[in-house]
Amino acid sequence: MDSDHFRVITDGDPKTVKRLVADLERYRAVAIELLDATPDSRKFTIYAAGDRDTYASLVGAELAEMTNGLFDTSAEGSYALVNLDGRSAERQLKAREFLFHEYTHFLSYNGNTTHFPYWYSEGFAEFMATMSFPKKGRYELGDIPQERALTLMYTGLMPLEPLLRATVYNTDAEAKSDVYASGWLLSHWLMMTSGKKEEFNQFIKAYNDGADPVLALEEALGMTLAEIEKAYAAAYELGEFDTVTGEIPADFLESTPEVKRLTKREAVNVLAGFIAQSGYNLQALDDLMAYALHTGIYNTELVSIKASADLRMGDFPQASHLLASVPSNDRQQPWYLSAHAWLTVNQQAMMPNKVRDLHSLKRASDEFTYLVDKEPQKASHWFGLAMTMEMLDFPREKYLEILEKAYQRAPRELHIAQWLAEELYQKKDAEYYTRVAKPLIFEIPDEFENQQIKMRLAELQGKPKSL
Repeated sequence: MDSDHFRVITDGDPKTVKRLVADLERYRAVAIELLDATPDSRKFTIYAAGDRDTYASLVGAELAEMTNGLFDTSAEGSYALVNLDGRSAERQLKAREFLFHEYTHFLSYNGNTTHFPYWYSEGFAEFMATMSFPKKGRYELGDIPQERALTLMYTGLMPLEPLLRATVYNTDAEAKSDVYASGWLLSHWLMMTSGKKEEFNQFIKAYNDGADPVLALEEALGMTLAEIEKAYAAAYELGEFDTVTGEIPADFLESTPEVKRLTKREAVNVLAGFIAQSGYNLQALDDLMAYALHTGIYNTELVSIKASADLRMGDFPQASHLLASVPSNDRQQPWYLSAHAWLTVNQQAMMPNKVRDLHSLKRASDEFTYLVDKEPQKASHWFGLAMTMEMLDFPREKYLEILEKAYQRAPRELHIAQWLAEELYQKKDAEYYTRVAKPLIFEIPDEFENQQIKMRLAELQGKPKSL
């Protein structure tokens, strides 16, 4: 199913999914304006499982018990997966709220390296998730999500300082719902009641510059922690939450999603591609391969997808064996070229420089060059090309130019950003290194690596190295 900005792969009820996609288009139009986000011309892909069994087949039984949806962004692109009818006692988020929440993350983080505190990242996404469209051309915002209301009712309010200092790394699974619920409440107060939205933007800037989250919030809002906590607790005690209404942008055109039924072969390949990209339940690929053989829809694209998954698991011999079975007339297809080029890069990267096969690397370089021309928005192609150029001893400025293109398309992809930061440090480019390396402090949990980044930042900025 396709609309202007979304592609939905589903085995659910088409009428239900069409209504969901129409609401997503409305939500996108409003959210882009409210968040002052840069629109992305690429379609956002959603995999919408019609029931829990389908969902479990994609993510595995264990993850299916704990979640009703997942979101990820990588060098291959961004996607969301949602279970349309799964509502266990533990997870009661509606599919629409989940997708609004995750699309808020996408709009907030896509194409930039700004980081938000854990409580605000999730709390504000929850704040946006209950957007509704009560009348044609209008939206309403501010209702409390049902699951967050239940958390606040049964576990109470999270103390403010632990909430402000919470991260994805120091928050265990049991406390996650507390961060979401109390983060929603604090975000609601900030957006709807405090009158300090502009001051809060100064906090985000200070936070990204490495300031202490508690001290930075006090300074930005001009309030002590005790004063903020008093207002935060008062909002909780009141138990009534304002909503706001507004107009959907005047230039928004209602969407009529187009429905296309996939053939069995297309459906199997799409599902296999998702499993290979996500890595959630790679064992399921063997079942899909067996099904394809049994039903006569086994094909070279599926073989190449399975080879890519084997590469992800480090099984280079199996990936090589599968790709060798692809007939020559299919070896110019993007799915084969990508898998083959990455197989070469991975194999050659494990060899000492002096014994690397330069002919194979040159072929991989040509394959990546073709791919970046064919699919220029896919960061993984640019990343692979930069790697082959570096191994072929291209001058630093040449492969660095290609690496930058990968970074521009996926600035949050850890491996790309880390390599670029290392190259910039070697060049002693202080301004550019700072821009690339600073966000990594939020992404890398390892304390040694974090300390190394901070020492390098101090060195390049001419500050004392001991921090």
